[in-house]
Amino acid sequence: MSSRALWFLSLALAVFGWAGVIVLTAALPFSPAALAAVLPMLTLALTMTAAPAVWVVARRLRLSGAGERPGQALRMAFWFGLWAAICIGLRLLGLLNGLIAITLAVIFGLGEAFVQQWTRR
Repeated sequence: MSSRALWFLSLALAVFGWAGVIVLTAALPFSPAALAAVLPMLTLALTMTAAPAVWVVARRLRLSGAGERPGQALRMAFWFGLWAAICIGLRLLGLLNGLIAITLAVIFGLGEAFVQQWTRR
């Protein structure tokens, strides 16, 4: 994937994701079923919004892999989008505290480290 493809894909899917979040939250009353419909769309919106920023930061810091390959930056942004959507969902249900948020972040960070080690082989 080229950097232009990352920017185009991120822009198009971020607009689609945020429009979906707005439509779903306006159309559905608050319930666990509605939350299950909104959170995947929120994950898409957050991932695609964060992907260009993750790629730019990785290039600026000269991180091996993510700066040269936009696909890897997209995967790193997905971990962020998934973490943020889970934290938002838990917060709406009243189940989030700082320890849970940090634990999830560490688990997702370790997952990304494992995937990076696995793809190097």
